[in-house]
This record gives sequence, C-alpha cells and structure tokens, in this order.
Amino acid sequence: MRKNFVFQGLVLLLSISLIGSCNRVSAPDVSKVDVTVHSHLFFMDVFDSNSKEIGARVESLKEKYGLYLEAYSQRMIQIGSVEDPSYPQHLQSFIEYEANQDVFAKSKEEFAQVDDIMSDMAQAFRYYKYYFPKTTIPEVYFHISGFNQSIAVDSAWISISVEKYLGEDCEFYEWLAIPAYLRKRMVRQKIVPDVMKAMAMTNFPGGMKNEDVLSNMIQKGKELYFTGLTNPYLNKKYLFDLSEQELEWCEKNEAFIWATMVERKHVYNNDRMVIQKYTGDSPFTYYFGQDSPGRAAVYLGYQIVAAYMKQHPELSILDLMHESDGHLIFRESRYRP
Repeated sequence: MRKNFVFQGLVLLLSISLIGSCNRVSAPDVSKVDVTVHSHLFFMDVFDSNSKEIGARVESLKEKYGLYLEAYSQRMIQIGSVEDPSYPQHLQSFIEYEANQDVFAKSKEEFAQVDDIMSDMAQAFRYYKYYFPKTTIPEVYFHISGFNQSIAVDSAWISISVEKYLGEDCEFYEWLAIPAYLRKRMVRQKIVPDVMKAMAMTNFPGGMKNEDVLSNMIQKGKELYFTGLTNPYLNKKYLFDLSEQELEWCEKNEAFIWATMVERKHVYNNDRMVIQKYTGDSPFTYYFGQDSPGRAAVYLGYQIVAAYMKQHPELSILDLMHESDGHLIFRESRYRP
C-alpha cells in the first residue's frame, strides 16, 4: 500500500556553527555515500505554457508524471482524478486563476534555478542514507499548491510547494495575513530542513506513550534531532525556526523555562490547551512572557533528546526514533538546564 503524508508548515549551508546549544555533534564523513537525487520543476512544466493547450497536453503530462500527477491533482490541489473527463477543464481553471498566475510569475522568478537547493538536498540525503543505509532516495518535485501545504511526501517522491518559500517579506504573505512569526520560516533556506523533518514525520509516525507536555516536547525534539543529524552544519535558527534574538533568549533562559514548567506543575500535564501553549505555533510562549519566542518548550525538548543520546552513545538514531516513552528519555537523559 502506498504511503502518503502531507507536512503542513512551512539548505543553504549558511553557517559552520553546529546544531544544538551546548551539544556539539561530530558529523560523519559521507563523501563516499552514493546518492543521486532527481529533481523535477513540475510547476514550470504545467504553468509555463499556453493554458489553452492544457487539454491537449494532459495525456503527455500523464505519461511524463504518472502517479505523481494523480496525487498532485487529487491530494494537493483537489481538482479530481486525471481520469475524470472534466479534468482538463479543472486543470485549466486552476492555471488561469489570476492569483495563481501571479504566484507562478513570482515562483518562476525565484525557483527557475534550484541547483543550490538540490546540492544541499543531495548532501542531506547522504547523511540520511549513512544513518539508514537501506533507504530509497525519493524523487524531488517542485509544485504550486495554491498555499495548501509546504511539503508532500509519498513512498516514491517528495514534493515542495514553492510558493511557501518565497521569502518572509513576500507581499503574498501579507495579503494572506500570515503572521510575522510564521513568515520567518517561509524562506528558501528552510526547504531542505523541512524536507528532512517531513521524512522523519513520515517514516516514524508513531506517537508517544504519554500525552503530556513533556512527551510532546520530546516528540518534537526527536524530529529536530533527526533534522539536525541530516543537516549537521545548518544554522541553528533554521533548525529551531527562531530569529537570532529569539535563539539567544532560549539559550540564556533555558533554566528559567524549565523552572517555570516545574513550578507550575506542567511537566506531566496532559491538558491539550496547556500543551498547545507550550509547543504550538504562536508569537510568544504564553507561560514565559511576551519576550519569549513561540514554541520555546520545543527548544528544551531538543536539548533533552540531545542529552539522552549523549548519555547513550550505543543507541542509533533508529533506536531514538522508535523510542516512544518520553518519560524514559527524560529520566535517562539526566537533563539539567
């Protein structure tokens, strides 16, 4: 059975600083790991043509893109099956929609050339294959979804919605009233780490044993740890979705964050609203004050996971991703902020 997953959310190697706050990692040598990543500028093939010809070109698109075109049509832009007799008209309407034409023009300007992205993507997949030798490297597509999702993942491919990475100052995001705290992750530099995070969420979808604040923090921390291992020289702000100032706040206030959670007796709290306030997207973390960034508790989740792996060098990343007991990870991490 084919596996499909949509990652809602939203690399350039911009910094030689290693991931983590106090936890340095030693990146393995992956120069001999053989990886070939095939990319497809699907959005160019569909949009960069006379839309009046789309009906006549549907068969050639079906032949070229096969099951991907079907998934794109049904799951991403939801215009129905390519086998539907009215499909050509639906696709033509989607392409000719004025807003989509504007998005395409901007996307073509920004993503007609993706060599830098694919170079970083190939390197990330080398690390991925190093840790998971039996893995199959997916095909990589670039599409326009009408702002429906950032990353779509299938067993054979992974697809990037280019209009979700046009830069935090893109006027489209202002028109859509996307909050500033979310726009900072809608940048080109986030594509590769977002892809690897989506891979983690797709290949290791199991939940945690407990539904509480700590377990939710650690689950998200595991996803970030996975993302960091496959992007070991990634600037930390792109790993944590924080500005430099917000990252500095977390680093300086790590002990305060933990002490506040302990004092409020929220560490093992299972109220969904409390969990959301600690780990959900927001302009700031409710319990830490308006100077804090949103999701500040997730930063601690990563630190706990990193401490756990440091305490257990015999464990692999596979062992970590399969461990569903967040309380055990916390206990054995010997975490002390």
